[in-house]
Amino acid sequence: MRQCWSNGDPSASIVIMASKTKQRQALKILNETFGYPEFRPMQDEVIFTMLDGRDAFVLMPTGGGKSLCYQIPSIMREGTGIVVSPLISLMKDQVDALNHCGVNAAYYNSSLKSAEAKEVLAEFEAGNLDLLYVAPERLLTKTFLKRLEQVKIALFAIDEAHCVSQWGHDFRPEYVRLGELRKLFPKVPLLALTATADEQTRGDIAKCLGLTRAKRFISSFDRPNIRYLIAEKRQPLTQILQFLDDWKNASGIIYCLSRKRVEDLAVNLQRHGVRAAAYHAGMPARVREKVQDDFLRDHVQVIVATIAFGMGVDKPNVRFVIHHDLPKSIESYYQETGRAGRDGLDSEALMLYGSGDVNLVRRLIENVENPKQRQVEIHKLNSMIALSEGLTCRRKVLLGYFGEETEEQCNNCDICLDPPETYDATHLARQVLQCVRELDGNYSVGYVVDVLRGNAHARIKNRGHHELPSFGKGRDINGDEWTSIIRQLVHHGYFSQDVSNKSALLPTERAESLAGDTPVILAKYQPMMRRKLKRFSRNRDDHLFQKLVEMREKLAEEEDVAPHVLISDVALSEMSQIDDIEDVSALASISGMGKYKLEAYGEVFTDVLKEHASQKAKEEVIAEDGAPVLLAKGPPATDAQAFTWELYKSGNSLDEIASRQHINKVTVMKHLIALVRAGHHVDVPALIGPAFDSLMIELDDADPYASLSEIKRDLSVELTNEEFRLMLAWREALGVS
Repeated sequence: MRQCWSNGDPSASIVIMASKTKQRQALKILNETFGYPEFRPMQDEVIFTMLDGRDAFVLMPTGGGKSLCYQIPSIMREGTGIVVSPLISLMKDQVDALNHCGVNAAYYNSSLKSAEAKEVLAEFEAGNLDLLYVAPERLLTKTFLKRLEQVKIALFAIDEAHCVSQWGHDFRPEYVRLGELRKLFPKVPLLALTATADEQTRGDIAKCLGLTRAKRFISSFDRPNIRYLIAEKRQPLTQILQFLDDWKNASGIIYCLSRKRVEDLAVNLQRHGVRAAAYHAGMPARVREKVQDDFLRDHVQVIVATIAFGMGVDKPNVRFVIHHDLPKSIESYYQETGRAGRDGLDSEALMLYGSGDVNLVRRLIENVENPKQRQVEIHKLNSMIALSEGLTCRRKVLLGYFGEETEEQCNNCDICLDPPETYDATHLARQVLQCVRELDGNYSVGYVVDVLRGNAHARIKNRGHHELPSFGKGRDINGDEWTSIIRQLVHHGYFSQDVSNKSALLPTERAESLAGDTPVILAKYQPMMRRKLKRFSRNRDDHLFQKLVEMREKLAEEEDVAPHVLISDVALSEMSQIDDIEDVSALASISGMGKYKLEAYGEVFTDVLKEHASQKAKEEVIAEDGAPVLLAKGPPATDAQAFTWELYKSGNSLDEIASRQHINKVTVMKHLIALVRAGHHVDVPALIGPAFDSLMIELDDADPYASLSEIKRDLSVELTNEEFRLMLAWREALGVS
């Protein structure tokens, strides 16, 4: 029923009651089916717009909960919700996840065998499906459109809607025809969803899909759980391996520009013991499918890929994304980094930036035949370079690019965590403003810099710009520094760039404030350097979390689905923080544990929690003899490590343990490190010797931003790698952050 709020309408109270009933029903589905206590910002508004039969355009970041915006209305409205999705793998993952929540969903695409396709269509025509996922090219066939006319449709949801726009970073010609849906089915509500679209792309999407009157829901682009890091590319393999040290056993994606680089890096990571696999469009389809499936099922830890990978990956527990090479645009960078931390847990996005990458991307853009498209891509690349070389908060730059202003620093990017030196640049900002005004806002950053520095080349002379008052006013500052100054002024909102006019620099309203007394504080220009950052800390019991992960993997193997489809990392993380559990009802408040999942898996995970609590209690009793209580921070001991533990407890020396097991002393030390991390009481002070206490003090006083190799190098006593790691394991097991 449509809402009617006109005064004096006698049916108004009935409408209000109907609206409240819908709200209660939607919240009940959210709680019982999907296991969430409340809606995220804007979700309920979008859902009620669709329930009211109206069109909507939704721009919400990856992980912001876009899927529920059409899933819940599809369940509640009469008929089947048709979801248009560009990638087959994405359809399968979402359908699997919905089925495991008790929702009747299916997909119809070329991956189905003839008999399977007929079965899906039969269920669809019988009205038994809440949602049906379809690829655009399959949806727009005459046969399927005719079938849609004969079946009750609840709504149309067009996912990844930026694919319809030539201004977007992922334009797909088959998406353009989706505008026909609004004409063919004028009474069916249509919802367009995307995570990345600047203002121009948004307008283009609305125009192409016939959504010019649709209500727009623009959420914040901010992903506060992602830490953005940009470092100068020096020795990329070494830099990546050091980064991976902080994300052992975590899932991640590494993006490279070329297929050869993808293959080379994947092989090198494998040689260093990383469970990595390559993925690019030049590989056979069956191989790509196998790699993607192994990644979804956690059999592969790291995917090294071109941009061909990721858009269709519904894996919420990707913990990091690394850009080995420069992305072509901020939209691409934002979307690709957005594949990390979709579950809301702490994640990192590292980009290695080198000037060689800039030249490579420029050459690729030069091959674009359409001059208008080439101009757009050059502007986008320049914006990406500005982000990479910028000295202001990374998040602030990202949000500003998408038109979202914020005055606050994020305190979760390399610039905020290791701030550069600042200075008062008010007079320089005024010089830039004067020059831009004298040029009538028609020229790009590079041209403005040339005028300020007094570079009297032919273009400047031919236009008479060498006679401007601002010409040469900034000749004492080099070009790179001026470029940095102007980019920072753009990031701070004093200027904008006109993509339709060769990225011409334009003053904004805020530029008027430069005439006042408020100073403009900018960061001093400096060559890029490697940042040293604090690591994330967690409140959960990592040992218990690993046990829960292993149980999830076992159940997922039995049901032949990806582990995250059963239970999310968020749910397992919350479970690992439960101190005492009596029965399965304690899991009812866990995020994502809806009624269906609680009944299917609640008892299994409750048993894991009870067993861990019992084991922990035994360990605490054993430790009552005065020895420090060690927290289990790693997986249980293997058979070989357990044998080492028995020999160690029996009083054998390290040499004797090595001899008994026919292994070397280094391997024995590695066993002891693992045993400490598993919570076993190894007498580390005795193994390290007299310097132990002073070394512990040095570790406590170490620079929190320093890397482990730098901390080890600065210790007053030289330790082997194994001795150093043993001390770190001891500190971690004691609960020292």
